[in-house]
Amino acid sequence: MSQDASKPGKINADQAAARMDELIEQIEYHRRRYYLDHDPEISDAEYDGLERELTDLERNFAKLVRPHSPSFRVGGGLADDHPEAAHRVAMLSLENSYNSADLAQYFERCVKAAGHELNYSAELKIDGVSLSLTYSHGVLSRAVTRGDGKVGEEVTLNAKTIRGLPLRVSEWEAHEYMEVRGEVYIDRGDFAAINEARLAENLPLFANPRNSAAGSMRLLDSREAAKRHLRIFVYQALGPWAESINSHVAALQGLHDLGFPVNPLNTSITDHAQLETLIEDWSARRDDLGYDTDGIVLKVDDTGLYDTIGYTTKFPKWATAFKFPAEQATTKILDISIQVGRTGVLTPVAHFEPVGLAGTTVARATLHNFDEIAKKDIRVGDWVFIEKGGDIIPKVVKVITARREEGVVPYQLPDQCPSCGTPPAKVADQVALRCENLSCPAQLERRIMHFASRNAMDIQGLGKERVQQMVELKLLTDLASIYRLDEEQLWKLERVGTKWIRNLLGEIEKSKQQPFARVLFAVGIPMIGEKVAELLIDVFPGYEALLAAEVEQLADIHGIGEKVARSLSDHLRMDSYRQTFAAFGELGLKLVAEGDRDRGGEQALTGKTVVVTGSFDGFSRKEATDLLKQHGAKVTSSVTKKTDLLVCGEKPGSKLDKAQALGVKVVGEEWLNQWQNT
Repeated sequence: MSQDASKPGKINADQAAARMDELIEQIEYHRRRYYLDHDPEISDAEYDGLERELTDLERNFAKLVRPHSPSFRVGGGLADDHPEAAHRVAMLSLENSYNSADLAQYFERCVKAAGHELNYSAELKIDGVSLSLTYSHGVLSRAVTRGDGKVGEEVTLNAKTIRGLPLRVSEWEAHEYMEVRGEVYIDRGDFAAINEARLAENLPLFANPRNSAAGSMRLLDSREAAKRHLRIFVYQALGPWAESINSHVAALQGLHDLGFPVNPLNTSITDHAQLETLIEDWSARRDDLGYDTDGIVLKVDDTGLYDTIGYTTKFPKWATAFKFPAEQATTKILDISIQVGRTGVLTPVAHFEPVGLAGTTVARATLHNFDEIAKKDIRVGDWVFIEKGGDIIPKVVKVITARREEGVVPYQLPDQCPSCGTPPAKVADQVALRCENLSCPAQLERRIMHFASRNAMDIQGLGKERVQQMVELKLLTDLASIYRLDEEQLWKLERVGTKWIRNLLGEIEKSKQQPFARVLFAVGIPMIGEKVAELLIDVFPGYEALLAAEVEQLADIHGIGEKVARSLSDHLRMDSYRQTFAAFGELGLKLVAEGDRDRGGEQALTGKTVVVTGSFDGFSRKEATDLLKQHGAKVTSSVTKKTDLLVCGEKPGSKLDKAQALGVKVVGEEWLNQWQNT
């Protein structure tokens, strides 16, 4: 859908709502592929296009904005390898610019907000992994990955292995808190050596230096991280020292003088014309730098103007990241395979002769859907242009029909699922083909992994390899079979011991106490995400109530809409889902919301608006939020006059100050503990 089509008059509200839901699902999927799996499928430009289209729709149809829209968030979620750590100041993304028009809009926006002409800093954008480094009294005390922008993963021991990073800054000894942010990277020479060593040990090769850096930061053994030759360029400081400097360029020089690695390609400019010259110069030098770059970051130099120019929920308005033009190459398509997703959607993937592109070797690219194949007339045996949009993700741009050889035939749609052999069905109102066999092994593996994931039933121990083994051995045949596993069955797996088996069975038993909203999200009904599940449960607080609800009743819930309502209603009425929920009931899972199991009394926190801030010893932030919701509270993200209660942990930040100023009651973790067993 074009941006013009997103305007009122071009499409109606129902069409806009349906498109919003599609975009949200696509954005969330690709966000996880990029940030958590480090295996993206689309280019930065395509991803930005999805976000831009969603933003346009939300601007033009404000009443339809979903509460779970990714435009309210930054970044991509947490992995399980390191403890969570909250950022003292959110690590926002940067808005991307791809052409002169985007840059002109950025300059105009900044000048208009400031009311006068400005100076800007220009820095080379490193293609690495963002990291926050906290110094307490001058000593490096904590390192946290960006995560979702608010909460990341603590990787302090690994950060201490970064070459050239000061572990102590004597000039900051008087400051309880100073923070430095930078981009961790591995240079091309070290990257080549790492892959050579992995090849010798028959280990999978890293796709590019960025993926290698990301994987290295998440290693559990810092001794192994030290072997990866991690490096960093810092680009920002926060805290008292930084607040005394009102120029970003001067702050970078100050960080350099303190011993921090600062990229030498940074300078001050005054206008668009100077930037164009810089783009031409720095683009020409990229191949000689020894490390990967993907653009130029622009920031207003006067840091005192940042609050004046402002922020969105995702990025600062005083900065932008100009992305270098994508690189192209030609190659030959050798095969088109089919991947089966969690909901049964079949996705075609092109496999081609390996080709060098933007410093990496690529050999595959998603074709997204079968309409894309037909539209571009992509065939096995064709020569094609491959592009890395934003220098990150490969895509098939165009078929070189002049090079098409005799005997190359049009692509035929698959007549069966590659995993189970079931004929695929066309999804109504979508371009997708879907395998509707819920016992399909490929689907089953992904559905079980989703069911067991942290934000669903949170069953530790059901990782990808274990789930694959269990499905192959037919220990797991559906979601309910998870709760029928016993020690005798689990001993059939490779490399297991008594402790692991008992831990897994304990995790499975514990998951039976998860609230019904999580169960509803975990079963994997298309379009039913975490927030949607909670919205539904607020009105229809149990499985039977949802099953009895009409589509119109479900669609009337704020934030749901007809498409989501139809998906829920249709799936709940399928025999497979009826059987799943019936089995769940027999196995002891919760199929009604807490407080509605018997209607003998009102929930103690019903009607109360509660905000959670800081970190807790006995709870993650999400666990605290879930506990409060179980007891009827409405949990919001910001303190206002309508807030009844602030639940405050360690290092609460500005929310505590605001609550005290507004006279909001403040309680701590001890108060939270009393709700665990009530």
